[in-house]
Amino acid sequence: MIRLNIRIDTSVIEGKVIEATEKAQFALDQQVLKDSNFYIPKDTGELERSSIRFSRPGEGHIEWNTPYARRVYYNPQYNFSQDVNPNAQGLWFEEAKARHVMDWARIVENEIKRNL
Repeated sequence: MIRLNIRIDTSVIEGKVIEATEKAQFALDQQVLKDSNFYIPKDTGELERSSIRFSRPGEGHIEWNTPYARRVYYNPQYNFSQDVNPNAQGLWFEEAKARHVMDWARIVENEIKRNL
């Protein structure tokens, strides 16, 4: 009869999983921001710049912070000028999510696999 004792240091595994998850979150946040900004209305570009200033990649926090951001986002019936951005529309995150959610899932999966 063969006896076998196996000891696993789970703290090392846990550390790698946490690191891989953090990197995946950062990559996901960056891609969500990029894909969402593809659909934002642009006049002066301040709305897009606010998303870069106020979002916190790696923490799962994406934010467009201007006095008019909420009004523009929740009123897709507005007639947005498409001179600067031909893809401009309200609910830009929802549009990006509808078109790219599978890509986002793939990014997370690949990032976790690469870092484990």
